[in-house]
Amino acid sequence: PLEDKQNPKSIVDGQFSMPFCAAVAAKSGGLKWDDYKDHLNNSDTLELCSKIKVNPDKDAEKCCPEFMSAKVKMVVKGKTYEKFVKIPKGEPENFMKDEEFISKFKGLTEPYLSNERVNQLTDLIDASNTPTGFGTNFYQNNVPMRDAASVSVAKQSGCIFIGKTVSTELGHRAPGLTTNPHNKDFTPGGSSSGSAAAVASMMAPVCFGTQTTGSVIRPAAYCGVIGYKPSYGDFDKSGILPNSPSIDTLGLMSRSVEDIALFRSILLEEDLVSIQKVDLSKIKIGFVRTPHWDKTDDSTKEAFEHFLNLLRSDKLNVVDLEIDNLISKSDALHLDISGYEFKRSISHERFNYYDQLSDQLRNGRLNDGYQVSNKNYQLALKDLSILKNQIDAVFDKTDLIITPSAPGEALKGLEYTGSPIFNTTWSLNGNPCITLPLFKGKQELPIGCQLVARFGEDDQLLNYAKAFLEL
Repeated sequence: PLEDKQNPKSIVDGQFSMPFCAAVAAKSGGLKWDDYKDHLNNSDTLELCSKIKVNPDKDAEKCCPEFMSAKVKMVVKGKTYEKFVKIPKGEPENFMKDEEFISKFKGLTEPYLSNERVNQLTDLIDASNTPTGFGTNFYQNNVPMRDAASVSVAKQSGCIFIGKTVSTELGHRAPGLTTNPHNKDFTPGGSSSGSAAAVASMMAPVCFGTQTTGSVIRPAAYCGVIGYKPSYGDFDKSGILPNSPSIDTLGLMSRSVEDIALFRSILLEEDLVSIQKVDLSKIKIGFVRTPHWDKTDDSTKEAFEHFLNLLRSDKLNVVDLEIDNLISKSDALHLDISGYEFKRSISHERFNYYDQLSDQLRNGRLNDGYQVSNKNYQLALKDLSILKNQIDAVFDKTDLIITPSAPGEALKGLEYTGSPIFNTTWSLNGNPCITLPLFKGKQELPIGCQLVARFGEDDQLLNYAKAFLEL
């Protein structure tokens, strides 16, 4: 069971440990302490373990036979951090007493205490010299020579790229082989199915995903992890397969809000904005049922009703927010805009591989695109400009929106990745949103709670998310 694994939730809060971590680090040139020299300052305290633990991973020895893995424990500001480091073989006990070696650990401060920042990518994102199949069979031999901008920025910051994760076909609905880590008979969601499953099953602390409708929020909710879609345009999308460029957004999945904040700063190439404590009793929270409430399963309805009652009993200002007309407008505009742009974005595939495309794709968003003329597309874009202002005005009187992340728990079976009806509005209008694994349903599967903030207020959204997790 996932809850029995002793991995930490956060790479900021502690050591990231996985069976092949040493091999990955050796292959990628990680664990070089000179990378951290600019972040050293006065030492707090440092303690080295008396026992040296050799990592039995044979791949690590093949990659780097002259080194072994040692376990180091640091105590900084009252918090204990354990770290696996690469040290020369021979006489490790003597080496661990070496003053030069010890000095390299002194004064490490967050987030650099956390050891390597390790991440994986959904298969819609280019990584140099790594196969990128876009969730299809006909691109199995596609090996980009160039990193996507987000990958390049992450690598430059010291992140270790450890692999690709399964995506649905061209980021649409036809599923891959990924199953839900909580129960293999249930869908992990999509399109970023592999990313959500990798984070949930402790394969990686952070994964990239993409969202045009609900492809980050919904799989994160189904797999019980934190999924974050930033304000539209915050993260660069070059090197990512376009789906609907007016809506497409690169997102993140992790097991902690702190890691989301860390990777947000990395991708923005800006200083880390630390999570700040907020008093939720001083903000106005709007609960949005949407016009799709009747399509929501009983477990989700009961979980949210109970949660809202708890919030109100704690003196939080929670009101029912009725914006059904705006959500219905969003649904209609999203259908036209995403369909029209998707048809254009996959022109090469529909002209050259049409017979190899799934029925879900051909009869889904691609077919939607064939129904929209350029004139209607331009009118839809104009209407979207008006709608964005209307959505923004909602936040004049509401600081935060709470709404389901999905209609319920993950669905049984792998054929259908679930409905994005609770995500469409926020994807179309570019609002930042985050799903938190706050509830469980009748089948003991996770149910996500989605928080939505005003466009551009991502840092505050992360503050709210952390506060909700601490309730």
